[in-house]
Parts: sequence; structure tokens; C-alpha cells
Amino acid sequence: MSSVSYPRAVATAALQACFSGTWIAARELSPARRRLTRLGAVAAVAALGYAVAPDQPEPEPELVVADKPYLVTEPPAPAAEPQVPFDKRKAIIGAAVVGLSVATLVGRHQLEKRWLARLTRNGHRHPTRGLAVRMASIEFATTLVLQVADVRRLGRR
Repeated sequence: MSSVSYPRAVATAALQACFSGTWIAARELSPARRRLTRLGAVAAVAALGYAVAPDQPEPEPELVVADKPYLVTEPPAPAAEPQVPFDKRKAIIGAAVVGLSVATLVGRHQLEKRWLARLTRNGHRHPTRGLAVRMASIEFATTLVLQVADVRRLGRR
């Protein structure tokens, strides 16, 4: 679901950043507390998402007329399957999206490892919490840029 206003875009980015920060900060907890914290974060995000989702009316069923109408008493003639041409542009765009997603995940993981090592090396009292704050700020900025671009794109229509 896309945002429809700038305040909603900021709220979505903040919610995503809080979720990401909570997920990372839970790493330093015991396994039971970590699972409980992450479950609570998922439940809170799901509840907030459900609460702010706009109510959409049920779509009315459409009447579809076949390409070649036939009498009800006659069985339809077997139709040849239409040939779907292979679109190279769509395949290239799909591969680029997958590649960009994988590169983003790998880059994020490398950044997390580097920052956590630096925080630990510099003697931070709670390096995982520091990492969570840093990653939450990156998550907020990235999500905000994407949401604002979505708002602007929808505003042009």
C-alpha cells in the first residue's frame, strides 16, 4: 500500500525505522527475551498497519464477454493458446531489480558488521544498541525518500 500524503510518508518511515532498530537492538537480549521482543514488534507493526489502513469498499463483479461468443447449447470451440512474446526489456528490468535488492541486502549486512566492529573496538558500553540507532536512522532516511517519491508520483496522476 502506498502513502497518500507527506505526514503519512513520514509516519511510515518512522514506523519502519523503529521496527528495524528494535529488531537489531534485541540481538543483545537472551534468546527468550529476544524472541518475545521481536514478536511484540511484529505484532505492534501489524496492529498499527491494520488500524491505519483505509477502508476499501468491496469491488463490484464485472461482466466479461468472451472473445468469441457461442450459444449456450453448443460447446465452445477449442481455442488455440495465444503466443505470449518474450519481452527482453521486462526481463532485464526484473533482473536489475533482483540484483539491486541483493546488493542492498549485502551492503546493509557489511555496513552492520563494520559499524558493530568499530563500536566494539572503541569500547562502546552497548555496541548493539548503538548499531540499532545508526541503522534505524539509515532505515528512516531510505524509507522516507522512497515514500516521498511515491507521494510525488501519485500526486502527478
